[in-house]
Amino acid sequence: MYSYFRGGEFRKEYDRLNELRSVFPEKTAFVALTATATQAMRTEIMKKLQMIRSDTCTVSLLPDRPNVIYYMQKSSKKKEELNWLLNDLKTNGKSSKKTIVYCRNIMSCADLYEHFCNEIEQGSDLEKRMVAMFHRSTADTNKTHVLSQFPCYDTSLRVIFATIAFGMGVDIPDIERVIHWGAPRGLEQYSQESGRAGRDGRESVSCIYYSGYDIAKNRCKESVRDFCTTTKCLRMQLTSHFQLDDIASPSSGTRSSQPTSLCRCCSNCKVNCVCGNCFSFNDENNSNDLLSKDDFLLGQFCGFLNEAVRENLLDYYEFLVEEGEGRHLLFNKSMIETVVENADFIFSEDDIVSLGLIDHNLAGDILELIAEVQD
Repeated sequence: MYSYFRGGEFRKEYDRLNELRSVFPEKTAFVALTATATQAMRTEIMKKLQMIRSDTCTVSLLPDRPNVIYYMQKSSKKKEELNWLLNDLKTNGKSSKKTIVYCRNIMSCADLYEHFCNEIEQGSDLEKRMVAMFHRSTADTNKTHVLSQFPCYDTSLRVIFATIAFGMGVDIPDIERVIHWGAPRGLEQYSQESGRAGRDGRESVSCIYYSGYDIAKNRCKESVRDFCTTTKCLRMQLTSHFQLDDIASPSSGTRSSQPTSLCRCCSNCKVNCVCGNCFSFNDENNSNDLLSKDDFLLGQFCGFLNEAVRENLLDYYEFLVEEGEGRHLLFNKSMIETVVENADFIFSEDDIVSLGLIDHNLAGDILELIAEVQD
């Protein structure tokens, strides 16, 4: 019923399924099946299909995938951040792990595809290619090749750069990694796309590379933004999004499934893991040193940005003092430090107001000063 729920924008005919009730006998049973549905989605589906709640039995289960490890990575969206994947292809060739890289748009998809093709010197022979691209504008020949070859166990294809257009109705059991290059626009979409990893039961990974721009207001749902920035268990955060009235909540303190160790649950839980041999999905590519260096440099860079934001705001504070209208009393030095500490998560005037600043005009000026540094 996922396609039905999106009927208005995806398949318009699905929006008229309720008309079947006028064709079949009155007591004909209707069954609605879906992989994922939130409480709001279920209510909408029942309304559109004219299902009476008291006469409807709901059988549901939280969409937890215990063999999928969830990773979250704050990203600057530089192609070099995927060097570990490129190195896997160069080192292991056709033995590298099957991977889908979901991109937010066709341009990003094509950019990564071109970069990988140039680095591995991919030839023109379709049968020997290790990487491919799949989106609505891909040539039919290439689409057919991907759909016929990627599901095969002995295929040369190892990495697919795709948009949401890839995956619906396709069963590929041996995918071991699903990468989201950019935050997904909704957790329903993410749950289905990440769920394409490890369908044969093998341990697999789902990783999101997201930037601050990805999770800005109007670019994704609030639930996605909360998911990307939470310090809590990603698995519990994801499954709780699909909580229905009929089943027990995962937020009661226990996971719906127990990984063998915290590092095999998610990147947030890994912080508290004491197993002594923590899992990292890119260890096999010898990229730990690179990642450690990148993390160090990123930390330095973020520190530099925060200091630049602080200087901008202090200059603005001095301007308010000289202005003599008392507005500096609303935006004092304590508030400046609060804004600096939260600068990575500020994307709108409302975000600044939520920190305790009651003047929207000041919030607008502050937002511009932060953007000036981050751009």
